[in-house]
Amino acid sequence: MNVIADNIIFALQKFGGVSVVWSEFLKRARKDTDIQLTELNYTDHKRLLERYRVPDFTIQQPAIFHSSYFRILPQKNIHNVTTVHDLTYHLYRHGLAKAVHLWEEARAFRNSDAIICVSENTKRDLLRFYPWIQEEHVHVIYNGVGDEFYPIPSVKKKGYLLFIGNSLAEYKRYNLAHEVARLTGLELKTAKNVSREDLNRIYNEALCLLYPSDYEGFGIPILEAQKAGCPVIAQNVSSIPEVIGNGGFMVNHDTPQRMAEEIADIVRHLISRSSEDIITAGIENAKRFSWDKTYQQTKQVYENIYNNNHL
Repeated sequence: MNVIADNIIFALQKFGGVSVVWSEFLKRARKDTDIQLTELNYTDHKRLLERYRVPDFTIQQPAIFHSSYFRILPQKNIHNVTTVHDLTYHLYRHGLAKAVHLWEEARAFRNSDAIICVSENTKRDLLRFYPWIQEEHVHVIYNGVGDEFYPIPSVKKKGYLLFIGNSLAEYKRYNLAHEVARLTGLELKTAKNVSREDLNRIYNEALCLLYPSDYEGFGIPILEAQKAGCPVIAQNVSSIPEVIGNGGFMVNHDTPQRMAEEIADIVRHLISRSSEDIITAGIENAKRFSWDKTYQQTKQVYENIYNNNHL
């Protein structure tokens, strides 16, 4: 089976959830003897607006084309697969950036033989914003979590609150996390652009991960924290209940101040009592997710298309 992996995401971001997902996919695809993998890579000297162009590539044999970010290869012998990580542009972006991205999305969806969503919530959002998509073409395949996240017995908790995510994106609710730190008198630490080894240590040192985001397509940091033995406090919205399971605390949105106060109460609870039960539950929950499972389910989608020429 011929598979063409379009690595455009690495030209768009050096860090980020989509890059993590695609890197984990490539690790496994490169070792898979059942497929003949071709990778399309891009340097810093790529053509202007490369992300919006049709890839400059042709192949004579039937093949699966899977882009890391909303591109398609319009050839008769090509079966396109698109992954949807979230629908944030529909909900939180405006103006020209939103219009261009939605055009890019819609073009990919119209030309895809299969669409992969990273959660049931993302699938619901997809079908809400694109009601013309046939549901049987949509597959829910959860992301995984890496083995580089684990409890380190020699690392002691330092008692700080941890925030992972773009602090400038309003829907991530950094200001709310900051208010929780003020209410509890604890340090709020953010982690950006660090290695996974360092991130695992940071999770191990933190009292808990604050994840008050209004919207997530999946929420990989929840699983990373859980697997590292770091309690998670998140908002009960979007895909978060699917991911966090019974291994964390969820709060319901009322007003930002009341939610901050509710989270602060949970933080005080973690300080005053043992958190072993919630840590154990988080570790167990994270076992439901693996990148190997993600890859095998993605490969099954390829095989269904490749062998049957239809879904």
